[in-house]
Amino acid sequence: MPKPQHPRGTPIPNARFRVQRPVEINPTLPEQPPAPAGPALLPTKRRPFLSPLLAGLRQRFSTLPSPVRRACGTLRWLAPALPIALFFPEHVMQVMWVRGPSMTPYLNEDYAQTQTKSDMVLVSMWPWGSITPFKKERKLERGMVVTFRSPANPSHIAIKRIIGLPGDRITTREPCVKKSQIVPWNHVWLEGDAEDPRKTLDSNTYGPVSLSLVTGRVLAVLGPRMRWLDWTEWDSGKGEIASSGSTDLHRQSVRDRVLKDAVKLERPHLN
Repeated sequence: MPKPQHPRGTPIPNARFRVQRPVEINPTLPEQPPAPAGPALLPTKRRPFLSPLLAGLRQRFSTLPSPVRRACGTLRWLAPALPIALFFPEHVMQVMWVRGPSMTPYLNEDYAQTQTKSDMVLVSMWPWGSITPFKKERKLERGMVVTFRSPANPSHIAIKRIIGLPGDRITTREPCVKKSQIVPWNHVWLEGDAEDPRKTLDSNTYGPVSLSLVTGRVLAVLGPRMRWLDWTEWDSGKGEIASSGSTDLHRQSVRDRVLKDAVKLERPHLN
């Protein structure tokens, strides 16, 4: 068998040896993440501070007797209602009882016969003339029935009718020592509806009442005979109850004792 011919200068491979080709190594290295500037701080999950305390309270609550747990559940719902219950009668509405004969026969109609029955009235504590209860704007008119802190006893809430406004001249009655009185600025003249001056303690005893002492306005009588009080007819001589056939409760002599706007008062300037 003839041997294969190889060109001159070409090395003849030896069958007993194998030539291994060198493995090519890529000189480019994989990208390494940038080293942090300082020591790395791993975020740790913080455990709530109140969790152990709440867990302990729940465990103790579960060991309480069943009546105690029911009572606590009831208090849980009543607690949010407590601020509302405190705010409403002080700034919105309040129910009061009228004691004594000072406002008869307009209020406590049967006081002369029984002397025991008391009218239950609805009083608006919301400052009339303003939107919010924190802006104290008193827009009072003659004939309004209002509640106020008595100057003779500030802890006592009294109820009387506004007879005069600032600048009015009032012809007083007993026991006032002056024959007439000018109502000063920021004050009102209050009197009871009782015809006998000895049955009412009003401005004829302690003088004009400051507006800062006025707490509310009577809107209606809730019992024993329910009715709305309309003060707008006081100047015209029509009583609120007179329209229903009763006698005239607003005596003409009371209106005759009031000289409206006798003195022009200017608003004082505070430095």
